[in-house]
Amino acid sequence: MILIRADANEQIGTGHVMRCMSLAWEFVKHGQKLIFVTADHSGDELIKQKGFQSVCIDSEWTEMDSEIEALKRVIDKYDTNLLLVDSYYVTKEYFNELSEMVNTAYFDDMNISCWNIDFLINYNIFATIFDYSEYDRTRTQLLLGPQYTPLRKEFRNLPKHETRNHVKDILISAGGADPEHITERIMNGICSEMLDVRFHFVIGALNPRLEYIINISRDKENVVLHINENHMSDLMMKCDLAISAAGTTLYELCAAGIPTITYSLADNQLVAAEQFNRKEIMLSLGDCRNNESFIDQIKFAESTMDYSTRKKLSERMQCFVDGNGSERIVNEIMHI
Repeated sequence: MILIRADANEQIGTGHVMRCMSLAWEFVKHGQKLIFVTADHSGDELIKQKGFQSVCIDSEWTEMDSEIEALKRVIDKYDTNLLLVDSYYVTKEYFNELSEMVNTAYFDDMNISCWNIDFLINYNIFATIFDYSEYDRTRTQLLLGPQYTPLRKEFRNLPKHETRNHVKDILISAGGADPEHITERIMNGICSEMLDVRFHFVIGALNPRLEYIINISRDKENVVLHINENHMSDLMMKCDLAISAAGTTLYELCAAGIPTITYSLADNQLVAAEQFNRKEIMLSLGDCRNNESFIDQIKFAESTMDYSTRKKLSERMQCFVDGNGSERIVNEIMHI
């Protein structure tokens, strides 16, 4: 049995669970059984909708040391052979205790410590910038770089994106929780000024302002809401441009080849947005927090996305991510 320890809630959105889902489906394809383990019930419906079982250990998701004993009991109960953890609140004690019982894997986005684990996964564009030399004399196998981006099967080996002469459809993604209210700000500040463009808003299942967003979208004929969208690759491929927070969605957009304007809405997104911009794969607007001119910056950035710019970015993006990362990770872990 494989246990996946990840949470989804209004504070952190759905990103941790969703990238684990990509691996979960790949493990199942290889005949493995797995269960998600969560601190509370906030993500239950999302996990269930995707066809997986979850076990709640009734812990505090920001205090992971407090759940160690409860998690040990779950590991024993299900005869677990691998524990995959995706949380920014792990500690050295957490992995020291659990690695004595079971093989461990961890999604590491920030390299804040040398963890006692068997597999470390950092698929981010900035992964190779980090100094992971502390692991040289450990058992830990490092899976680093965008070739390990855990995308769903629908993003594998997509055809080249067709660049149209004019932008007619724009995808907007502000993450699962959208703490900076980017969705509403774009709806109110941009959509009414660009009536010849359809805006496709991807709304996370745990967005706490879902009803409000639905209400303000009703009088906007060029706004389409995609709530809990199950066919993201199809939606992306229909769009000419994307405006997206710097989470895992950026790697999905790369696989689909959708020219993207990105931005950061959390500290852990700052480096990714900067690196995508520096490598001239996407255009970054930087940190949107406490930025009163953010909507004006989006308008200006969109105006610079002419045909040649979009075509160049699309080609670079699809060379960068091929969508086969989940398969590579599972093959490494299972020694295939």
